[in-house]
Amino acid sequence: KKRFSIEGSESLIPLLKFFTQRAGELGTQEIILGMPHRGRLSVLKNYLGKDLGKIFTEFEDSWTEGGAQGGGDVKYHRGYSGDQALRAPASGSVHLSMLNNPSHLEAVNPVVMGRCRAKQDMFGDAERRRCISVLLHGDAAVIGQGVVAECLNMSQLEGYSVGGTVHVVVNNQVGFTTDPSDARSTPYCTDIGKIVSSPVLHVNADDVEAVVFAAMLAAEYRHEFRRDIFIDLVTFRRYGHNEQDEPSYTQPILTQLIKEHPGTLELYRKRLIASGSVSTEAADAMLEGELAALDVAQNAAKNQPVNPVPPPGKGAWEGIGATYNFDSPATAISERTLRSVCDAYANTPAGFTPNTKIKQLLANRAALPTTKKLSHADAEQLAFGTLALEGIPVRLSGQDCRRGTFTQRHATLRDEKTGAKWTPLDTIRDGQARVHVWDSPLSEYAVMGFDYGYSRAYPRTLVMWEGQFGDFVNGAQVMIDQFLASSEVKWSRWAGLVLLLPHGYEGQGPEHSSARLERFLQLCANENMEVVYPSTGAQTFHMLRRQALRNFRKPLIVMTPKKFLRVETSTTDELLSGGFQHAIDDATLRNAGDAKQVSRVIYCTGKVYHELADRRALLAKKDVAIVRVEQLYPLHLDAIRAIDARYPKQAQRVWVQEEPRNQGAYTFIADEFREKLGIELGGERFIGRVACASPATGSEYAHKHEQEAILTAAIGPAPGAADAKKKK
Repeated sequence: KKRFSIEGSESLIPLLKFFTQRAGELGTQEIILGMPHRGRLSVLKNYLGKDLGKIFTEFEDSWTEGGAQGGGDVKYHRGYSGDQALRAPASGSVHLSMLNNPSHLEAVNPVVMGRCRAKQDMFGDAERRRCISVLLHGDAAVIGQGVVAECLNMSQLEGYSVGGTVHVVVNNQVGFTTDPSDARSTPYCTDIGKIVSSPVLHVNADDVEAVVFAAMLAAEYRHEFRRDIFIDLVTFRRYGHNEQDEPSYTQPILTQLIKEHPGTLELYRKRLIASGSVSTEAADAMLEGELAALDVAQNAAKNQPVNPVPPPGKGAWEGIGATYNFDSPATAISERTLRSVCDAYANTPAGFTPNTKIKQLLANRAALPTTKKLSHADAEQLAFGTLALEGIPVRLSGQDCRRGTFTQRHATLRDEKTGAKWTPLDTIRDGQARVHVWDSPLSEYAVMGFDYGYSRAYPRTLVMWEGQFGDFVNGAQVMIDQFLASSEVKWSRWAGLVLLLPHGYEGQGPEHSSARLERFLQLCANENMEVVYPSTGAQTFHMLRRQALRNFRKPLIVMTPKKFLRVETSTTDELLSGGFQHAIDDATLRNAGDAKQVSRVIYCTGKVYHELADRRALLAKKDVAIVRVEQLYPLHLDAIRAIDARYPKQAQRVWVQEEPRNQGAYTFIADEFREKLGIELGGERFIGRVACASPATGSEYAHKHEQEAILTAAIGPAPGAADAKKKK
């Protein structure tokens, strides 16, 4: 079967073992490891100590418990954890964790770094020596995959540094079937390390003792300088890309040379025998003993399968589960807590001079308990502050997050004269948890992966990644598809990362309108994540607190508004009671008599609700109900069913959205409503933009025309619109 064997690169095992020994001697207690499939099974067995029974159970395909939820990935993608005991004179052990990795070879890199950073933060490891990250690469992937460069660029940044990563390149001198001359434009595949002036140790894998020396040197360099270092392990691949492949099709000369090569193991065996370190009989017995152990384990696994999936819920996850339910913990706060958070905005540090234009914002936030008017941006900051007071750390990162793309957040302020930074929510009172907001490098792929890894290791932190515009999230599609959406079903691993994605049609063109809501909904199944489009500040507040306070974790995908971020849509009174609402009924039709007069029930989500409500108020229409679906997945069917029952059966039900028909929530919602609620929203019951290959028009005039057509079809034309049209 395919096993992507280590053969030709066996010296990788002593490299890892001696690296760990030296790192442990220097004080390292934990190593987070990421690697591709090549040699993974050998590393799992010989480095992390994975039980042979588990490995052979996967080869025999004899593990069936759990159905679709079990055995969710191939054996050479799986992770594992173990311990390496340190040899004398050192004592103790180093904990080893290899993360699951998909076939996207370098995708795991930022996840490893994020997990490592989270461990360092949990330990209070300011020197970043207690936990370190190690990444294994192939020679074609290390320079061919852009995420490697993104990770190197992050390596020394304040919000993302892990104190240096050790990179080991298993240099087979060939890609899948691609020669180096077709794979890169540099002499060495490790030239990518020049981005951060990283030293590179080139070593012949056949010289095992030189390999070990390089490994120990890398451990010492990383410990001393806390910067990235590369080991270029120059080796070969005994077989083709896998054991069923024929490499001579594309590399005939290299393949012949490899066939003639006795192998690192045989070369070292002969060297040891020649030096008298071991006898021929003893060496043969070692090999025969290993093969016999493999035979025994394989036969045992056929007769008695061993669960190969490491159980979740250990370590930092103790007490946290994955059982999904719609019940929310108490997310309301007291007025005293509200005032404590707001007071932080009034307590400017001595000598700190905020930007003149910011002074009013600080005053407004300090006065929120009195003015009571609440925007999405205010609500978000209040959620952060109240969680910090309850001992829950907050981490938000992304491009321009401190100020906010839409000049709405101002989480971290700059002194107008000195440039010094001040984060008000970090100074509410002594002993609170930290609130970290980081401006990220101009990267989506690596930064989202980093924050995903962080959320995996530190589940009792509210961890968020924000897109500068929601549209840019597609730069991290690999992380979404391979990790966020599927890690639970593939690997039984949970995560609580929140994606904040500004979304909404405001005439700003194709790349500043849509966070591709439809793509997230298409990935939804098995209660794998939540997709929410909150329409008010209060909903945002309760949603974020719910995410941090409940006893299970799911990724949370949030469509956030843009211009509405600073619009007051709630009051602070809504924070003092209640909680997140999955669906919101029409508050203008509270009594049964008003509800019976309804001839059309509009279902919608997010920002368009406010425009629909404004048009209805303008026309004083009383026969139209507007129902907001705030959480799109998992859809709270009972809540929607109860709301719908208030309105006459003969009333028309329609779905209204800004997005084109083939985008947004329509396809998902129409199917859910029809199949599970018996509510038909197909055909003419859809109101929105016509299907289009692009998310939005680049013409402001065309946008206004399209938006007006939606409001007219849903509610009616604006007063005077007909006269204006005739005049034109």
